[in-house]
Amino acid sequence: MLDEKISVRKLVEFILRKGNLDERKISNHTAQEGARIHRKLQKAAGDTYQKEVFLKEETTINNDKIIVEGRADGVFKEDQLWVIDEIKTSEVRFEDLSQAQIEMYYYQVMVYAYIYCMQNELFEIQVQLTYYQTVEEKITQKRRTYDWSFLKDFFDDLIKEYHKWLVFQADWRKKRNFSLTNLAFPFAKFRKGQRELASAAYKTFRNDQELFVEAPTGVGKTISTLFPALKALGEDRADRIFYLTAKTITRQAAQDALATLAVDGVQLKSITITAKDKISFLEEQDKSPEENPYAVGYYDRINDGLWDLLHQENQMTRAVIESYARKHQLSPFELSLDASLFCDVIIIDYNYLFDPKVYLRRFFENTDEDYYFLIDEAHNLVNRSKEMYSASVHYQSFKNVIKSFSKNDKKIQRSLRKIDEEFTSIKQIAQEDGWNFHHQKAPAETLTKLLLRFSELTKEWLAANPENPASEKVLDLYFEVLQFLKISELYNETYETMIKIKYHDVEIRQFCMSPAPFLSDTLNKGKASVLFSASLTPLPYYQEVLGGNREALRYRLPSPFPEENQQVLIANYIQTTYKKRSTSYYPIAQAIAEAVNAKKGNYLVFFPSYEYLDNCYEVFRQLFPDIQVVLQDTQMNEQEREDFLVKFTKKPERSLIGFCVLGGIFSEGIDLKGSRLIGSIIVGVGLPQMNHEQELIKDYFEEKEGKGFEYAYRLPGMNKVLQAAGRVIRDTDDKGIVLLLDQRFTTKQYRQLFPAHWRNMKVCYNQRQLTQELQSFWQKTK
Repeated sequence: MLDEKISVRKLVEFILRKGNLDERKISNHTAQEGARIHRKLQKAAGDTYQKEVFLKEETTINNDKIIVEGRADGVFKEDQLWVIDEIKTSEVRFEDLSQAQIEMYYYQVMVYAYIYCMQNELFEIQVQLTYYQTVEEKITQKRRTYDWSFLKDFFDDLIKEYHKWLVFQADWRKKRNFSLTNLAFPFAKFRKGQRELASAAYKTFRNDQELFVEAPTGVGKTISTLFPALKALGEDRADRIFYLTAKTITRQAAQDALATLAVDGVQLKSITITAKDKISFLEEQDKSPEENPYAVGYYDRINDGLWDLLHQENQMTRAVIESYARKHQLSPFELSLDASLFCDVIIIDYNYLFDPKVYLRRFFENTDEDYYFLIDEAHNLVNRSKEMYSASVHYQSFKNVIKSFSKNDKKIQRSLRKIDEEFTSIKQIAQEDGWNFHHQKAPAETLTKLLLRFSELTKEWLAANPENPASEKVLDLYFEVLQFLKISELYNETYETMIKIKYHDVEIRQFCMSPAPFLSDTLNKGKASVLFSASLTPLPYYQEVLGGNREALRYRLPSPFPEENQQVLIANYIQTTYKKRSTSYYPIAQAIAEAVNAKKGNYLVFFPSYEYLDNCYEVFRQLFPDIQVVLQDTQMNEQEREDFLVKFTKKPERSLIGFCVLGGIFSEGIDLKGSRLIGSIIVGVGLPQMNHEQELIKDYFEEKEGKGFEYAYRLPGMNKVLQAAGRVIRDTDDKGIVLLLDQRFTTKQYRQLFPAHWRNMKVCYNQRQLTQELQSFWQKTK
């Protein structure tokens, strides 16, 4: 027997949605703005107007109880008939709304009308739609009259259809929990450290806590965190699990773990949300919503498509979603979002939880569900979150759209002129004072107000001009402005406003130096969280910058691999500071050659920049033309990346050296086991490039913690080093070397950041000693 409660709005929107996908006609007003307008209209309606009337109806179907409830915006009596009022607000003109959207508004108020008739024994009632168009502050009111019997049939059909989905979800949850109750670890035995990590994670979930874990490569972090989360899920301690990743390869690891569990009989519905630009079909791209066959009529087909997908599939990968999207002619990205509401495990990019501009509102806004968050490669979230909570607008973007508007678009042209005047004024001040970069604590309030007005007018223009050839260009600018406005609402003491003048362009950037408070608020939306990575040293630093609460737990696991299988060597005679770089190319080339001469095999060499890489490459090719070399390019797509890695074969007949950039796509997340990679050579200590943003971060943390250089440069740099070094030993039988080519690695500041399994590290004071240590290591490992 089920006992379910649902709001009127959710019920109607799920069962009765119809029409097309069109993001241009969705209001972007906040809930607070909408509530303010509601109050204004309710007050203007007079004293006899009852506002925010709570209505509730309990119904039973097949012994299952369903409670439908909500608040009608207004109830009043006129000409002997009761009227239920529904207030809607948007920038879009009423005349530009689709009929499907208008009907959806009526469906909601019809449910309220039915409940009110039931409670007050009425046989006839009126419903009123009050539509407030915010740009022109125009009110449109439409009325319809219904008799009780019509509303009863409407409501009964609605509940009957909803009950079908309710039964499906309840039956699935029972099946899921039963299978998870009997869940056993999917492998014959635990790896070293795996049982400890799983146990720590399980306690975290049971006690609703946060856990920060540093677990070296080889522990098996994915299954060690998923397994305990699923055990707790099966005990009904949470509703679903979100597995958050930064890269495609870690997404694949989670999918593989779930596939392994499915083979063992685990009943789980999981889904991988792929970014919209990657999963869209070719025939969708560069099409307006009116021309896109997967958007036109989407809501007419979605529930049939969902029902089919959910009854046939448990693990909804990208390929599965694309297959059903084609079958039912649905946007694959939107289908994945709609299907996710029925899934137990959701694999998503960090953005969909943490980014205030694109997070999944259906889950993380006003929800009453309990979630577990598993955050893989959590060190990546430090820099990613700074981008998420920062936003820019460019003068050139506005200049590019000026000609998109006709003489009739007077309001929007006036708005653009005012924005132009503001940017021009900034340029003049910069010219007079002789600067091309400026920063300030205060927000750009004048510009923000102008952008708010522009966004409202643009929203209306886009809705009224769907066929205009310039609409895509205007839409791009509109989204840029919306992002800036969203961040402006968050602006606090962790922000600086940056102004950059470059040629004819002006960039205004709201830069967040420390997103930790925002990350903390987001983590609190989960019941429990585990943040894990192979490199979270020092743990207190990552706990702080990633928004961990004071009660958060910290746990560090030792490497599961024999220490004697890896040799870390520091070339103390090589200096790579900026001033010494030009004299370092030759000794670096020699050190790389020494590694290759000591043992034939595949190596990766990581440089702090492409410029440094190119200069060392030229010297290396001149000195050692017979050694095979492959270079990382500045822009590589997925296929080019795969082609690069394929060259690193098992038991190669000739040595191969990959010249890569530290912190790039090959310095973490790749898995070249065994003889596919036997050495990682790291040039420099990985310090981020000095720029305005890094300097602001340094000043911020120097003032706050007295650790400006550490937080802005040393710790982020060392993380890149540890990630690159971690490419070598991937399995128990792997053997390899890590060469650290920089004198600074021998200093106390860096040595204290070394992992425990580097304790056998050796310092080489010249090239001859390096050669001897390399030969000695490979002799011992024969």
